[in-house]
Amino acid sequence: MSNIFQHITNQWSKLSGKTIYLACSGGVDSMTLLSILHKANWKVEVLHVNYQLRGEDSEGDMNLVLETCKKLSVPFHLKRIDLQSILDSKGGNLQEVARKVRYDFFEEKKSLSENNYIALGHHKNDQVETFFMHLARKSGIMGMACMPSEHHQFIRPLLPFSKEEIIQYAKENGIEWREDYSNKTNKYTRNILRNILLPELQTQIPSLEESVLLLVQKFQETQVELERIVSPIFKNILKNQILSFKDYDLLSENEKIELIRQLGHKARLLKEFDKLRLTQKGKQIKLEIDSNFAFTHIIREDSFFKFVNTTENKPSLPSLIITETNHLPLTFSKDEIYLDPSKIKGDLHLRKWETGDRMNPIGMKGSKLISDIIKDAKVPSNEKKDVLVLVDDEKILWCVGIRCGNEVVAGDESDIIWKIWVKMDN
Repeated sequence: MSNIFQHITNQWSKLSGKTIYLACSGGVDSMTLLSILHKANWKVEVLHVNYQLRGEDSEGDMNLVLETCKKLSVPFHLKRIDLQSILDSKGGNLQEVARKVRYDFFEEKKSLSENNYIALGHHKNDQVETFFMHLARKSGIMGMACMPSEHHQFIRPLLPFSKEEIIQYAKENGIEWREDYSNKTNKYTRNILRNILLPELQTQIPSLEESVLLLVQKFQETQVELERIVSPIFKNILKNQILSFKDYDLLSENEKIELIRQLGHKARLLKEFDKLRLTQKGKQIKLEIDSNFAFTHIIREDSFFKFVNTTENKPSLPSLIITETNHLPLTFSKDEIYLDPSKIKGDLHLRKWETGDRMNPIGMKGSKLISDIIKDAKVPSNEKKDVLVLVDDEKILWCVGIRCGNEVVAGDESDIIWKIWVKMDN
């Protein structure tokens, strides 16, 4: 079965000068891939995660990988973690938490250089199992596309080969490996598929595997096209923090789901997006903080979605500049205010406006809510929370940059006039 070696060295020859971090569990797939990459004289380093879930078996897996790396003079990187303690303290699904741990480990190494790749030992049987797992979960096109042979510097060189072919290659080449006996138990859904359902289906439908792999190929082609269409929109959101309704409405449902995926969220967010599109200006979606999304909220504006991140460090309040003058200007600006200090109660200070704030604006009788003043000024929804007010110890004197109050403004009779404006600190 030397064709496995020939296929990998020919198909992946472009990576011969790159650093390849091989995720190696000690099983036949990853140990075979380690042997092949080493035999090809490629620059390979091994990543091993010990979850400490299977006692001596976990230690045995780790030691086999470690000793093999020593024999081959291959660098070995270990991630040891007490996964059960994490589950006991924080909860969660074992398979999902374990996957996050190892992929965080892989990403850490990959991110060290743009020339780094992560090699995974997935094979043809894994692909078929993944297809049925995603089918049961009602996954979208991305899910049904299963595992690509290469994506974002993750590679799967063994994907065209079956488990049986890999085992035969390992035996013919004297490759040592360890069996994970937890794969034989039917505690997990994947094992039920692997050990019971798929063998029976393949007995009844000999062409099942071929048909599934053909479907996966078609889904992968569709997924590549979706990514091509959506990528410019995704990049524009990251750059400008907006998505116009025009661009959004032109997307198909699958393209919208792909956009949401690229932004780091799951397809279920699509319903919230569509609801937000049909609601009124100012409504918003609060996003899951633990996602990889660059923003925390999506706000509906008049003709676009606004993406904002409320966790970013905001600049400090601007400085309040007060100078004394002996005359009033012929024309007034919203960016400055002229006050009579004899009418001010206590000290002046700036703050962000709060719900329920009211002011007596110039030009009208009685008071008005600051929220209504901001609304009338058509301040964009994502900027409303940052509007400042100037206050003394008793009242609001100025909705900064928007409208002045009438209670302490200077007049021709004022003995002293303060000219006040604000200046952003550098």
